[in-house]
Amino acid sequence: MNGSILRLLEGEEQLGVTLTSAYQFVPEQTTAALIVHHPLAEYFHI
Repeated sequence: MNGSILRLLEGEEQLGVTLTSAYQFVPEQTTAALIVHHPLAEYFHI
């Protein structure tokens, strides 16, 4: 990811989240994900 999601989300400005030189989030409890939906996918089909 090397900072792409953080830049897209404007993480430093909007969320107060930064990256260390080793690309770790600060605060350390921060989680990021890139989730892509596929129109034919069935999630949790009941």
